[in-house]
Amino acid sequence: IGVAEEHFFAMYLRNKLGALFHHRTRLERGRKLLVACLPGELHEVGMLLFALAAHDFGYKPIMLGANMPLSGLSLAAHRASCCAIVLSARCDPAPGLVEKELADLVNTAAVPVFVGGNATVSLNDTVIRAGAISLGKDIDAGLRRLADRIGPPAAVADPKSS
Repeated sequence: IGVAEEHFFAMYLRNKLGALFHHRTRLERGRKLLVACLPGELHEVGMLLFALAAHDFGYKPIMLGANMPLSGLSLAAHRASCCAIVLSARCDPAPGLVEKELADLVNTAAVPVFVGGNATVSLNDTVIRAGAISLGKDIDAGLRRLADRIGPPAAVADPKSS
């Protein structure tokens, strides 16, 4: 397909996924995840699919969207009381971005930083050297890896304490 068709389909899918996510209200509580795309990443569909899956898993995603500068994410995660930052990367980012900016984010964030998406196949070693945690490109496996690192999505009430 051509670029125009790809953009049409991506916009259609983005709108449908966004509406689906927007109208979900069953999860009012749950540990929050700050979810965004790496700088230069304009493809939001993977991020939206991850956010929907994370919501189904029990987390409460706070989505910031495409092409997000990394410099403001630490403060945003703190202000929103997020337990992790999850970055989506479909395409390889600009040279030097992961090595410098991602490492800076990992060093300033008070929460773990994860990177998932198709680009993690080629970026895996670089992501790990920056101190972030690679989720890979499989959403379900990535969610399990995330839960293993940060704990369950929501605190489960102990029936004995009631």
